[in-house]
Amino acid sequence: MKINTSRFGTIEVSEEEFIYMKGSILGFERLTRFVLLIKDDQNPLWWLQAVDDPAVAFVVINPRLIKRDYDPMVYEGDLEFLDIKDKDDIALLAIVTIRANPFRVTANLRAPLLINAANRMGNQIVLEEPSYHVQFDILDHRQELQETGNDEGKGLERLARQAYAAPA
Repeated sequence: MKINTSRFGTIEVSEEEFIYMKGSILGFERLTRFVLLIKDDQNPLWWLQAVDDPAVAFVVINPRLIKRDYDPMVYEGDLEFLDIKDKDDIALLAIVTIRANPFRVTANLRAPLLINAANRMGNQIVLEEPSYHVQFDILDHRQELQETGNDEGKGLERLARQAYAAPA
């Protein structure tokens, strides 16, 4: 299927690459189909492109790359909602915001995207833990990003393998 994007032009993706938001991304309730775009394997920032709106794409990151001890309490109801039966099917992504003035790059660790890597269903969950900030400053944790390596977890690793390789 061909989809239009404002950042990468027209790209060809298969429906097997879609991530279906069973629950919604806050503020974007009308969008339910997304595709994960990875431009460069060495870049920790990926794109979550809306299939049905070329202008909507979120920059996302594996939250464990910027906060090593990120281990949110995911409620059983959230797992059941997405039919997650095995912890290896859990994939978490944090939405990144890049501000120009003053330049800041932050990740929303309070409301990550929870995705079942097995059935590709997702939902944005809101955590109750106050230590996970809505605007976690990535640049303040650059050193941690460089030292972390590639400990993504099996669910996120599976999603990355099945992602679309975005054109340069």
